[in-house]
Amino acid sequence: MYSLVFILAITTLVLELSDVIATGGFVSKVGPRNIFWLWIADMVITILTAGVYSLAVDRMERVRLIKYLTLAFAILFLLLRFVFSIGVPDWISYPALYILTDQFYAVFPLAFWAMVNDLYTAAEGKRLFPIITMGTALGSILGNGLAAFSGWILQRSGGNPASLLPIGSLLLFFGLVAVEVVFAKRTVNARQSRDETVDVKQTLNVGVDYIRNVPIFTYLALSMLLSGVAFTVIEYHFLFSVDQAVAQDPLQFQAFYGIFKIVLILSTLAVQAFISGRFLERLGLKSSFIVQPIALAIGSALAFLVPGVYGAAGARYVVRLVQQSWDEPARKSLENLIPDERRGRVSVVIDRYFYDVSTIFASLVLGVLLLFAANFSLIVIIYLVLAAIVSLVAIWAGFRLRARYDESMLDWRLSRARRKSVLTGIEF
Repeated sequence: MYSLVFILAITTLVLELSDVIATGGFVSKVGPRNIFWLWIADMVITILTAGVYSLAVDRMERVRLIKYLTLAFAILFLLLRFVFSIGVPDWISYPALYILTDQFYAVFPLAFWAMVNDLYTAAEGKRLFPIITMGTALGSILGNGLAAFSGWILQRSGGNPASLLPIGSLLLFFGLVAVEVVFAKRTVNARQSRDETVDVKQTLNVGVDYIRNVPIFTYLALSMLLSGVAFTVIEYHFLFSVDQAVAQDPLQFQAFYGIFKIVLILSTLAVQAFISGRFLERLGLKSSFIVQPIALAIGSALAFLVPGVYGAAGARYVVRLVQQSWDEPARKSLENLIPDERRGRVSVVIDRYFYDVSTIFASLVLGVLLLFAANFSLIVIIYLVLAAIVSLVAIWAGFRLRARYDESMLDWRLSRARRKSVLTGIEF
């Protein structure tokens, strides 16, 4: 179990470091008003990437897939450092880094959690997944700490944030070695898909079948679509407010953003250690998916009532804390109910496609508001009210999921062969 925490921490460190560099550089150099179009392009590319990933996830050995992904992104980050070094314009280099980082975020967690779900049963997952998720928290602390500290150093030395990218590649190579060592003599027992042909359409059909016919996944999908809209609005409000507060300085943005995320992750780590595992099991999965929409409603109200960077930062803090410490472990536990040979494809639809579609929709709405509305104060009111409304509808979807939970457990699509616990004979 602790080896999984280590692997997740290494990859998360690289992801967070790259994310801070890319976001700070784009917002400060290109401008927050252009980030909608970056988000739309990024989500379209992510949908394509997730589609390619879905072709392999249920047909390839999970550990081998993790190795290929780690090696590929280590090489790509090195190549991107070369792009920065030859003086490519900011409107090309920073979006490229942002999109590459998001592709890493899009596919690696899916592959990692598909492997973890093969290792542990649903009952074990309720107890162990919050602990494994601490790898994300530890990696985030280290990655954002490095980003914040390097931002402070580079401000005084006149350095370039992109010079940190080779460090990320080196760390990914360490992660690749760790995967090789951990699973050298350990077999992941999982049923692979026996379909002779697997394509994106079939992946969508498998995911849509669960969403259409299993009520808990129907309402989970609705809740995630609506929550994604609110997330996008709160994220934009935060980035715009921070950019204004640091006067469009990318290194100041990097330092502030890194420190903010360290505070967030430390809080997440504390909640995961003392609350998530204990209360997730006590509350039960059926009631767990009401919490995230409530947090989004609270965040929207906070951003509306407290103008400026403090309200925006408080709103993002609340919604991300609940998402990382509560909602993600709960969702992974729910996906553990899906049979091995379908879980990877269904998780692509639930965890990626719905989030991507909702981000595209919200970005288009925000882009239209900025294009046609002259009064920015009015724009802020409109998009925060929109976030509050969709959050309230998502709360209703969470209560409907709870009401249909027991009925859904009888569906044949959630049946699975009994497996011996992998905890037996394993030393931690």
